Amino acid sequence: MEESSQKQLNGFTRASRRINHNDERRKIIASSKQSTKPIDHISTPHPQYDSSAINILPNPRTGNTTDMKAATFAQDRTKYQKPETQNENHIHITQTFSKVTENTSANWSYSIKDCISQKKPKAAILIYTRNRRSGSIVIGVVPLVLKACAFLSLLGFGKVLHSEIVKSGVECNVMVGTALVDMYGKCQDIVSSRNVFDHMPERNAVTWNAMICGYMRNGDTKLASILFENMARKTSVTWNEMIDGYAKNGDIMMARQVFESVPEGLKNVGTWTIMVNGYVSNGDMKAAREVFEKTPVRNFYVWSVMIAGYFKEGDVLKAREIFDAMSMRNLVIWNSMISGYAQNGMCKEALDAFIRMRGDGFEPDEVTFASVLSACAQSGMLDVGKEIHEMILQSRIELNEFVLNGLVDMYAKCGDLGNARLIFQGMSVKNSAPWNSLITGFAIHGQCRDAIELFSRMESSGVKPDGVTFLSVLSACAHGGFVDEGLETFSKIEKYGLKANIKHYGCLVDLLGRAGKLQDAFSLVKEMPMAPNDRVLGALLGACRIHSDTFMAENVLELVSKLNSYHVSHDDTHYLLLSTYMQLLKDGRWLKECELSLQLEDLRKYPDIVHLCFKAFKILGCRESPSLSHSVLKV
Repeated sequence: MEESSQKQLNGFTRASRRINHNDERRKIIASSKQSTKPIDHISTPHPQYDSSAINILPNPRTGNTTDMKAATFAQDRTKYQKPETQNENHIHITQTFSKVTENTSANWSYSIKDCISQKKPKAAILIYTRNRRSGSIVIGVVPLVLKACAFLSLLGFGKVLHSEIVKSGVECNVMVGTALVDMYGKCQDIVSSRNVFDHMPERNAVTWNAMICGYMRNGDTKLASILFENMARKTSVTWNEMIDGYAKNGDIMMARQVFESVPEGLKNVGTWTIMVNGYVSNGDMKAAREVFEKTPVRNFYVWSVMIAGYFKEGDVLKAREIFDAMSMRNLVIWNSMISGYAQNGMCKEALDAFIRMRGDGFEPDEVTFASVLSACAQSGMLDVGKEIHEMILQSRIELNEFVLNGLVDMYAKCGDLGNARLIFQGMSVKNSAPWNSLITGFAIHGQCRDAIELFSRMESSGVKPDGVTFLSVLSACAHGGFVDEGLETFSKIEKYGLKANIKHYGCLVDLLGRAGKLQDAFSLVKEMPMAPNDRVLGALLGACRIHSDTFMAENVLELVSKLNSYHVSHDDTHYLLLSTYMQLLKDGRWLKECELSLQLEDLRKYPDIVHLCFKAFKILGCRESPSLSHSVLKV
């Protein structure tokens, strides 16, 4: 593994040397590196960070705080910030208005449209709020600002803008009205959207499409269908919205029916792509492949959809088959391969694809780095992860929440909890993902008390825990022996509007079992709202072995025998039976002849298990069971 990791590391080093930077950027990075001592850890410099909130953490291997890059960054803020990403919205606004000398409609439209095209809706709204005159509305600007509101789901600001539009008397303008319909629909206020639509004196095809899309987005396919039927002149966008809407709402049959009804002149590459994506999102790869093969013109997106769909199904070979069939590839295609490999636990293949992508001249973006960091996290390749971190610092990408969480997750899972905590503390905005990553890191590396305390901080911060959060905290409680904390945590699942699944119950069973509360664990298994699976039963059987409770093991075995293949996988059932049986052998106890015969009758399909069990008799020095000897001979 170390040799493979070193090869990957060398590959990344060679690849990183091919990054092209301008002269000014090279000087900045070179200056930073010259003033930084040799380091073992890397932390992420970013303007979102607050250096005062960072604690200088010692290297876990050397105990030395001076060899951490984070120390240098915290001491010298100029080295701590990425030149390209220092308060990007502020820089973008400053640069924009340095070119705009007059506050005209044309200038507003240009600057705000430029922000939206660069996916900076916050900057667009800031420009508008800083430069609007009281009581004045510029018709050319308003639709753009409403688009930014829709992108950010800022319903409140959108309503304020709507009231200003009404006061200015421009609500009758078709462009403004359409933008309002679209904004309300995307902000999930479908009633207001329809109200604006109904009171518009003039509507065009874009208006109708926005209203149909709003209904579909809010799950009302019936009203969308009625509106669709009443629309006089349907465009290709109209048909595509209907297909996409039905597919996203799970009605793939209606989506296909509409697809087949599209007039020949209006069925374009987008129509075919949406139908393929509809089947993929609904898990029907066979139908998706059928439509894909018939698609007359394929864009990069439809190829990436097929690749991602096969990876989601776990069919790596077919995903690779689609990839190999392409004559040309872009960054999206490579990202689909890298993330697909990572999602399927094929970390080496993900890293190999990353190197190949770099060799083909493609520069990684935020999605690429997030996927590669995930591969490093799963495989525990900390050195490669550090090299990727260094490449991120030298790249032009935005350190968004996906990249930052990828870094927290990588360091946490690789055991470098110091840097994981450091990056986490520096994030000014945290959703549940970085909290989950750090909690999980603490849990899997034995710092269970820290995991529980971090969960408490998460609750206090106002971030809502999700199912992954509770799973990690329960796991920490189980491994740390914190029974009371675990029971309290489990009781909070419903408080947050969540429903405990089989994995949560499995952790709770493990918690009670490890603590020796076998009867409570067994009662929980029997009272669960769902049938126990092999993991739950395995946790209980493991507790039986730890505490040498053969009586409880027999009870579990009886429960296992009653379960069918819908709840416990066929192979694992028999291994569970063997596990319990081996425990009984150690104590020289036997099951009833009928129970043992039933087990061994099933085990005949697995001769390796039977022979292992037969061998155990001799190893343990127990007398042979007639039924076992008979079964072994039959096998």
